[in-house]
Amino acid sequence: MRGRDGGATAKHAPRANVGRVSQDAATRLTALVAGAQADLASVTELRADGDALAIEVGGDLALRWGICVIRSLIADPPDGDAVREAYGELIDRHRENAGHLAQLRALGDEIRKLEADGVLPSAMVARSDRRKR
Repeated sequence: MRGRDGGATAKHAPRANVGRVSQDAATRLTALVAGAQADLASVTELRADGDALAIEVGGDLALRWGICVIRSLIADPPDGDAVREAYGELIDRHRENAGHLAQLRALGDEIRKLEADGVLPSAMVARSDRRKR
């Protein structure tokens, strides 16, 4: 609905807030990624917030957060399959983006090398096919 001056009326005001919320989420996630890249140990306490923001924001920034999470898990794995499980989830989320998958393949190669060197436990995580049909 348009007002007399051709601008949007108050009825459309909530739509403007949606952009601000997304911008705020992107700003917060950017700060979390920067902090995580500087201190991977901080990811553990920020993970729930970062994961939620990554789902909301998506795109390259979400990928950067996911990579920080995996690097944090590599540095201090809580259990034998945590790294592989997080890696598989990240692949699922970014399956449709060839550029993201290329970055993740490089990370997967790094994980396999660490497993082969005995730094990380070799784990096989059974996952269901989550692709849309």
